[in-house]
Parts: sequence; C-alpha cells; structure tokens
Amino acid sequence: MQLTRAPLCLLLLSQLFPGEVSARQGCQSGRFTTLGGCCDLCPQGYGAAVPCGGANTECEPCRENGTFSSISSATEPCQPCSRCPEHMPVAEACTPTRDTVCAPRCAPGHYLPAENGSSSQCLPCQVCSQGYGAVTPCGPTDNTVCQRCPEGFYSEEKSASAPCLPCRLECHEDEVMIRACSPGSDTLCMDRELQILKRTEGDPRKDHPKKPPLSESEGSASPNNSSEFLPPLPDNSKNIIPVYCSILAAVVVGLL
Repeated sequence: MQLTRAPLCLLLLSQLFPGEVSARQGCQSGRFTTLGGCCDLCPQGYGAAVPCGGANTECEPCRENGTFSSISSATEPCQPCSRCPEHMPVAEACTPTRDTVCAPRCAPGHYLPAENGSSSQCLPCQVCSQGYGAVTPCGPTDNTVCQRCPEGFYSEEKSASAPCLPCRLECHEDEVMIRACSPGSDTLCMDRELQILKRTEGDPRKDHPKKPPLSESEGSASPNNSSEFLPPLPDNSKNIIPVYCSILAAVVVGLL
C-alpha cells in the first residue's frame, strides 16, 4: 500500500519533532505567533484589541449597546452595533455578545416598502383627508390608497385606515333635516321640539324699552349732547375757570 505525500511528511515530522506536532494539533485557535506559539481565542463578548501575529492575542471586552462579538476569534475585533431603520422599533437591544434585533414591522403610522428590501427605511403612511376614505388601509408593507367618498357615503375624519361610511338616509318623523349628507359630513337632523326652532305659543315678544325723546328745554340744557349732568354756570365771572375745569373733568369721567 502506498502512502500519499502529506500523511508521509506528517508521519516523519511526528517522529522527528513529536512535541511540536502535538502542540500544533492541540492549538484551539489554529493560529500561531511568529515564534510558533499558539494564539489565544477571544471568547464571545470580547474582541481582539491586538490580533494574533508577532505576539499572542490581546482581548478587550465589547461595550454594552456599543459593540459586540458573537464569535470566538484570535483576530476579529468587536463590531459596532447595528441601528434599526428610522421609525422601526428595536425588538432586542444590542449586547456584548449579540447585535441589535429590529422589529419585523414599522411603528404605527408607518410602512416598509417591500420592493426596497430590508435595508430601506420606514415611511409615513398617507392620511386620507376629510371627504376621502381608505380603499386600501396602510399596512406593514403597503401605503394607504385614498378615494373620494361617492354619493351616499361620507368621511368626517382624517385617517390612514378608515373607509367612507354610508350616509344617514333620512331623519325621523319628529326631526327636521338641517344639512344633507355630503362627502365630508353625514346628514344632520334636529329635534322639531327644540325651543331654538320655534316660539312657545302665548309667549309675548319682549321688546327693549325705548328712551323718551328729550324736550326742547332738556335738549337746550345740554348743548354738548353729553350724558353727564352739567351744573349751571354761576353768575360770578371770577370763578368761571374752576367751573369749566369741573365740567371738563365730569365729561372725561363720563367717557371712561
């Protein structure tokens, strides 16, 4: 039986250097320094600050919510934690041994376009205006499809999911229609017996009292048409200035 070259060389080396061959077979990392020493593995949650090479591996712990390492390696450093797309909730936060896990769907009011793949961002759902209803409501991967409410239907709210609702067909016998149904509002009815719609029988009309007209003597006593009482001027002409000041003050107070 003929032996192949590789096993034959290994057999010869094991005979010549039995200790070195045994050490290499027992090296868990499978990597060695330039001097032939077996390099240490950095466990999960640790990264290689100095990878195996001229010297042995130097490991460092990964930072919580910052970096992670999910494998054991003699060369790989801690990797930065991933960030979920905008408006996509975080299902599981990043740990030193595991990357961030994003929720499978966007936050309410947003959707993830399926045609863009998993790397796309969540987009806000279109909101149907008043008078429009959602033919296709906003879903995890589909945007809202709005349509104007047809005759006999209405929508009074802005929504990304509410459809047009059927109008109220008619008012009751004891009601009166105030407003007919339109795309933006339902039929509006009101009770016929409401006091706002009719006057109670026998209820007299309340008129505001009118002021009696001024007589000629009363009209001439107040030439400036002021509602304030003005005292008559005294005969003493020496005190006319204080009297005018009093009159002016009375007029100002009446205007305040």
